[in-house]
Amino acid sequence: MLGNALKRFQKSRWNAPVLWAAPALLGLAIALAPLEGEAAPARKGLPPAISGTASVIDADTLEIARTRIRLTGVDAPESDQKCRNANGQFIRCGAIAANALDAWINRNPVSCEIEDRDRYGRFIGKCSVRGADVQEWLVENGHALAYRIYSTAYVEAELKARQAKAGVWAGEFVMPWDWRRGLRLDGEKPTWAMISGRFASR
Repeated sequence: MLGNALKRFQKSRWNAPVLWAAPALLGLAIALAPLEGEAAPARKGLPPAISGTASVIDADTLEIARTRIRLTGVDAPESDQKCRNANGQFIRCGAIAANALDAWINRNPVSCEIEDRDRYGRFIGKCSVRGADVQEWLVENGHALAYRIYSTAYVEAELKARQAKAGVWAGEFVMPWDWRRGLRLDGEKPTWAMISGRFASR
């Protein structure tokens, strides 16, 4: 009799509707569902947007209300990075890019939609001023590159800049991500990365 009862229990356990699970599943769904109108960044503990007067830290980083914001989808020459202009002369292309961005913003309010936070604690966002996309302006004018490993949103803008020989495309330069790893142009002091063979000189 015990064996027959066990068989009946097993059969009913797998064939009966799982009504016992409904309350638990409903509670889980409610807990995970966003509130109506809630922005995704808010769920990650991030503000949906930051707006105000911006200071240019470098051409791909702004500061608004003492908060650093890394511009998503682009990478600009570093502040002390050098490039060659159309005449082959060394110029501080990183500083030039930052100054150009500062002049273009011209103290107008900047609004940034926050998407994430990077490993340095900076917010990552897409920014606009006077209704114009800051990243697109930077790339189209040759002051930044499309950061393809993170986004392809500005590849078309970069192609336009290359064709127009705008900004850094007028001469010769090292991609910012390679410059940070130690690559330098010919005529610059070689870095340890180049001396050790990680990079060949250009």
